[in-house]
Amino acid sequence: MRSPVLFIALPLLTAFAVPLLSRFSRRIIDGIAVGVTGLLTLGACAFIFNPLVKPVVYPIGSWQPPFGIAWLVDPLTAFMLLVVNSIGFFVTVYSVSYIERYTAKTKYYSLLMLMIAGLNGVIVTGDLFNLFVFLEITAIASYALVAFGTEAEEVEAAFKYMVLGSIASGFILIGIAFLYSKASTLNMFHLARILGGEIPGPLTIFVATLFIVGFGIKSALVPFHAWLPDAHPSAPAPISAMLSGLVIKGIGIYALVRILYNVMGINAITSEILMTLGGMSMLIGV
Repeated sequence: MRSPVLFIALPLLTAFAVPLLSRFSRRIIDGIAVGVTGLLTLGACAFIFNPLVKPVVYPIGSWQPPFGIAWLVDPLTAFMLLVVNSIGFFVTVYSVSYIERYTAKTKYYSLLMLMIAGLNGVIVTGDLFNLFVFLEITAIASYALVAFGTEAEEVEAAFKYMVLGSIASGFILIGIAFLYSKASTLNMFHLARILGGEIPGPLTIFVATLFIVGFGIKSALVPFHAWLPDAHPSAPAPISAMLSGLVIKGIGIYALVRILYNVMGINAITSEILMTLGGMSMLIGV
């Protein structure tokens, strides 16, 4: 029942423990980072490949929704956890030798663990406010890692990424605030029950637009993709893999799908908008 907590707590604790442990040995942090991501991958495999494991809802502090915060692992969540943590494991293994060319190995692993913790948090959270919090944890770690080489081009790319990412976060936060003003709850399940039984009005359409723009920037959908061509070549190779493989999918596409399909409910207009943006991204972006 407490397994969703471990996907967040384990990398989060590792991120803060790495600087302390590096005082004793710089080699030990390589093994710790690889071991933690390996354990997370095994935990995600348990949800995917064990048919006896059912969807898990874990209320934080035993406070039941909608008064408390709940974390959820369902089939889609389990699949995303496996994707995030397995790619995170391989990226960490590759980083062991790659990061030797940089001097700040400790900071690199701390930021990488924060990024993984934020991605896992976005996936398992059951309410919109915590989704926003973990989204920002992931984004802040990404900004720093894109600029990790500290060359002029890398800092410029990270600054552009940060500015556009902050604008996207503003759109998302405003959309969450409007939803809360309408429903008086941020729990996704309760929001879905409230919004699912009504015809979309002007406020709901406006909020959906805010989310499409905000998460469209986070996921670099065309025409919101201006930061991506600079960020990818500027970031260290393992972080470029994290950006393309996980970050823009986890805090962009996955979050957008969760909100539009599971919370607000999809309709013909929203489907056409998403198909148009997806088609433009495949053709123009690539």
